[in-house]
Amino acid sequence: MKQIPPYLATGIGSFPHQDEGSAFRLILENFPEIPFLPQFPNRSFLENMLVQYSEGFPGLKVNQKEQKVWVDYSEKFDEEVERFYQAVENQDLEYFQISEEFSIGLTFLKNLSRDKNRKTLKFVKGQIIGPITLGLSLTDQNKKSIFYDLTLRDILIKHIALKAKWLEKRVNEWFPGTETIIFFDEPGLSSYGSAFSSLSREDVIESLDSCFKFLKGLKGIHCCGNTDWSVLLSTQLDILSFDAYGYFENLLVYPREVENFLARGGILAWGIVPTSEEVEKEDVETLINRFRRGIDQLTKEGIDPILLKRVILTPSCGTGSLSIPLSERVYRLTSEISKRLR
Repeated sequence: MKQIPPYLATGIGSFPHQDEGSAFRLILENFPEIPFLPQFPNRSFLENMLVQYSEGFPGLKVNQKEQKVWVDYSEKFDEEVERFYQAVENQDLEYFQISEEFSIGLTFLKNLSRDKNRKTLKFVKGQIIGPITLGLSLTDQNKKSIFYDLTLRDILIKHIALKAKWLEKRVNEWFPGTETIIFFDEPGLSSYGSAFSSLSREDVIESLDSCFKFLKGLKGIHCCGNTDWSVLLSTQLDILSFDAYGYFENLLVYPREVENFLARGGILAWGIVPTSEEVEKEDVETLINRFRRGIDQLTKEGIDPILLKRVILTPSCGTGSLSIPLSERVYRLTSEISKRLR
């Protein structure tokens, strides 16, 4: 597994900006070592995470005016499924492309590959919605989550896995010799284990590992809420991205699982900068102190301090729901903390 130098910083994904140029500059200024694929849900409904990575799913219907998306298998669905499985069998990755209509951020990465700034790059990070979150959020015409239909679940997992592979391949083409990081964003896992979820541990692990096996670079999971971290740490992920500002204590419940994950080469992505109005109350010093207290607590649980240097730093989540000034404050704080800790 490729190692990441301690305390480098990157972002999660979403921006509140409609002017993508200012967001692109923000990434270049603050994350020169690990730039990331930006998303602009306020710019277009097609960049909403659920819609953005559903592009090309058999039976997909998108109503931009009403901002609705669903799967309809009442007409021509079988034909679309047949074409889908032919693309899977032939490893036709272009079938699974993410078009620039759905992701203007791809233009940023393409242009960055030709920019003088690329000399500072150590990694390039992309992200895609995870199979659990998409499967629970995307419904059929009867408003039933597609994850609970075994036929649709198989399509779902292959759809996400091959979109992730397409993204990794495209980044490799643009940045030959630069390592990739692909995060699977899984906010839906915050409901795992609750009375409202019938997901099994096996469902989660099998779905995620089935996506990971298609990728050659580093693979991460981002969950910005609380979940059963032992489940995620049982998968083949390389990076666990968590909201360290809001949910660090929940991770403390699983010290042995965290230790085993780090010992096998895993990396913790600490979402130490809050992506809420709480960020107005914090500064570099308060957040570094918070991070160090977290390291001390894990050390007291018996985890080797050397292993606890296997860290990258991020905001706790995307900033798409914030105002532009707060979003920019989040990214600048993340960058400054990274510099100070290094």
